[in-house]
Amino acid sequence: MTSHEGARSGGRAQEGPAHLLEFALLGPVRARRDGTELDLGRPQQREVLAILLAAAGRTVSVGLIADGVWDEADRPTRPDQSVRTHVHRLRRVLGHSADAPLLVTVGDGYALRVPAEAVDTWAFGRAEADAARIRAAGGTAAQARDVVAGALELWSAEPLAGLHGPHARAVRERLCAVRQSLLETRLELDAEIGDRPDLHAEAGALVIEYPASQRLRGVQMLALHQAGRQAEALSVYEDTRRYLEAELAHLPAPERRPCPALQQLHQRILCADPAVRPAAEPAHPAFDADSIPAAHRLPSGIGDFTGRAEAVGTLTGMLTHPGTQAVVVSAVNGVPGVGKTTLAVHTARRVAERFPDGHLYADLRGADREPLDPQAVLASFLRALGVTDNDVPDDGDERIALYRSLMAERRVLLLLDNAASDGQVQPLVPGAAGSAVLVTSRARLTGLAGAQHLRLDVMPPGEALALLRRIVGDRRCDAEPEAAAAVVAACSGLPLAIRVAASRLAAETGWTLADMVRRLDDEHRRLHELSTGELAVEATFELSYSKLSPEQARAFRLLSAVDAPDLGLHCAAALLGRDTEDTEDLLESLVDLNLVESRRMGRYHFHDLVRVFARARNARDDTPAETSRAFARLLDFCLATARAADAASHSVDPAERRLIDVPVAAAGLVFGTAQAATAWMHEEIPVQRALIDRACTDGALPLAQAADLVDKLNNVLPGVTHQTGVTAQAARVAEAAAARGDRTAEALARYVRGNALWHASSFAEAEAELRRSIALCADGSDARLRGWAHLTLCAGARIGGRTDEAVGHGEASVGLFRTAGAGTAEGTALGELAFNYARQGRLAEARAAAERGALLVGGEPSVSKAIGLYYLARVLRLCDDPDTALHRAQEALELFRTLNVTAFEAATGVLIADLHVQTGRHRRAAEVAETFLPVARRTSPVLEGSLLRALGSSLGPLGQHTRARTCLEEALALFEQRRAQADIDQTRALLGAP
Repeated sequence: MTSHEGARSGGRAQEGPAHLLEFALLGPVRARRDGTELDLGRPQQREVLAILLAAAGRTVSVGLIADGVWDEADRPTRPDQSVRTHVHRLRRVLGHSADAPLLVTVGDGYALRVPAEAVDTWAFGRAEADAARIRAAGGTAAQARDVVAGALELWSAEPLAGLHGPHARAVRERLCAVRQSLLETRLELDAEIGDRPDLHAEAGALVIEYPASQRLRGVQMLALHQAGRQAEALSVYEDTRRYLEAELAHLPAPERRPCPALQQLHQRILCADPAVRPAAEPAHPAFDADSIPAAHRLPSGIGDFTGRAEAVGTLTGMLTHPGTQAVVVSAVNGVPGVGKTTLAVHTARRVAERFPDGHLYADLRGADREPLDPQAVLASFLRALGVTDNDVPDDGDERIALYRSLMAERRVLLLLDNAASDGQVQPLVPGAAGSAVLVTSRARLTGLAGAQHLRLDVMPPGEALALLRRIVGDRRCDAEPEAAAAVVAACSGLPLAIRVAASRLAAETGWTLADMVRRLDDEHRRLHELSTGELAVEATFELSYSKLSPEQARAFRLLSAVDAPDLGLHCAAALLGRDTEDTEDLLESLVDLNLVESRRMGRYHFHDLVRVFARARNARDDTPAETSRAFARLLDFCLATARAADAASHSVDPAERRLIDVPVAAAGLVFGTAQAATAWMHEEIPVQRALIDRACTDGALPLAQAADLVDKLNNVLPGVTHQTGVTAQAARVAEAAAARGDRTAEALARYVRGNALWHASSFAEAEAELRRSIALCADGSDARLRGWAHLTLCAGARIGGRTDEAVGHGEASVGLFRTAGAGTAEGTALGELAFNYARQGRLAEARAAAERGALLVGGEPSVSKAIGLYYLARVLRLCDDPDTALHRAQEALELFRTLNVTAFEAATGVLIADLHVQTGRHRRAAEVAETFLPVARRTSPVLEGSLLRALGSSLGPLGQHTRARTCLEEALALFEQRRAQADIDQTRALLGAP
């Protein structure tokens, strides 16, 4: 981190006395107040801080911050809300200056009021220019080098380590380029001064890292020549020439040659120019180790270490580029079995030669019931450093003092494996610069001052398969490539699991890989199968689980029981029966222990094998009644929230949207806009489906709530769920309700299924379900439910060409809604009824009904309002008012698009295309039909047929008669397949067929 003078009051936060704030971006994003590390929270919160720091006091809008934090694929449903939450938390952490917050709101954005020099990138970015000014003013090369070297010491690891947003990637690329230039400048100054006999080695290593840098190749040549190795210096030039020829083969020959400076240096070396003659060997005092032997105690690495190149590179950089820290402390954490120890040992052995005074290792047994006492580890280290047993102090403080005294002048690498806590590690960290400490732990050691953290993730599929091949052999994997991939997939990328499965295959030569796949298919036996000798995945998980508090363990078990990819914070709180703040603290503690994962703020998930283990513990440690009560709380909350989402998306009172009177105890979430409501429903689809399925098998859960939840999914997300999930789940709920004798739940489920089938153009099956639903309400109850069933039957009869029957259902629907006081539903029913009145030639009644319906559903933007406008446009078209109809249809279309209601978007596209055909705008009609066809193909065969008919009707007048007939014939086939009689008759008439 940077330091700046106390007089720079702009860099101080005031909380009583002044406090000095310092920020680091050259490594993990960090902040210190008066030397004390601040907790900056989760990675995305650090990304927000990095964006504001990079703006150097300028205002950054909320939108630009969101664009910098999230890629489009990872963007949350409410990025502005997430940004404001992060800013609120950062503001609390950073505090105030003398008279105002450091992090201030400016319009629709934020600015961080700290001086530029409070950020380590300030000195880093200007160092090269400062060095140039020193030389221009007559300063020495050594003075310039001190400035550049000081800037390079600020680099502790990859900039913004652990952050992956667009802004972090861009800043990281820029800072890496600055670092390369600084390295080149520093080495050129080293060569000019001539006091580095090892310069050629460092330059050679950097050439490997930056092969395209001709400046580094020039330093390497000069350093080799100064060391008396002229032939090697000249060979570097030849290597450079060949490299450029290969890499720049697409460019003209002159541009593939070494740069003029390198050519000139080559000639001077060839001519033995005195200006580049070898420098005299500088004298160096011999190192005095005070007769204490170096300790070399690193464990052996494994011979089949595979992959992990990025993690190894990051760790290597952390350990070998200490920056401004006194002692480098790098901590690796991750889920049990992810290979933390293997990675740490491999990396430690790779960098061991950088620490000539020794290597110390200890397994701290953090997962054991009794972790190792750090005082015992200190005694062991002291003996390794040459202290006799009699000279090891009994007093703990004296033991630490002796240890740090012996380490003060040495460069030693310490590998502390399997740490339990910060307190266990802290006494083992040397106090002086030069040494490095590499720690592994299942938990994130957030209290280690100055530590750089690396969370080790599971192996990507390619590396996981490579590990399997290393152990099982290429021949067997090549013989069964699909089974090899399936074994890796069943192990979910966990190296320990892959190693166990591979070891069993290697030992059982008679087994095929397909045999192992079959063994791993059963989730209940998977962990048992992943065990061989002393290696066992379940035992590894058990060690971490045994350390949990009762509340942590309960949350861990119950969270795993929900069969969804992840769970939002509010849903988790309902499941656990706690408020959101307590739930967040509890789940974040599990995240810190790497038993639960959180890739996005407020959402939590499990590694697949950890979930299997957690579910086994749920079955063993929780009674069925306890688990059912948790699911009942979650179902109640999700239904309450889904009802609010349904009401918000249609801009009506929640009571009006309720088809049956099923009580809920939870308050649920409240939505300010239809967009927010649909976004929440989209995000929680997997959780809601899991709840519905659970209710069908768990007799303790109310099926009426499950049926109501299916209905809300169908209402709010008709274009996403009605063709698959809703139809199937409504059928399961109906069957379960019939088996339990629950007529109310069955009636609602059958209505929902019938409605979904209608939207999928399965009209006959839909009609059967809707009539069964009405029959189940024979006692006259549930007027709203019967009203919606009649309304859907009305639409079905209209499509079937049975206009009189459609009018009967429509009038029944309007009457039922009016009796129930459901004004918005009545408006929707009037819109459908109006269309059928128009079909009967009752145009005045049709227009009046449609306008009344649009008025009832009007107001705030909503699905109901959009449907009202759509119905009105259809009637206006039949009333021979195409221009007004087109205007209303365009309004409806914009709303459907905004609310992501795909089915009605396609239907409105049909209406607009037909209006253009009606008014003779055939080219425009064809364009609209072509635009909406892909949407209709994903939505409904009848809508697809309608657009093909509109396209055929417009292509004929445009002279494309053959294609026009083809489109009409395809439309007719689709209508005949779905028995849409009215559409069949109209299309046959266009074809001139009988």
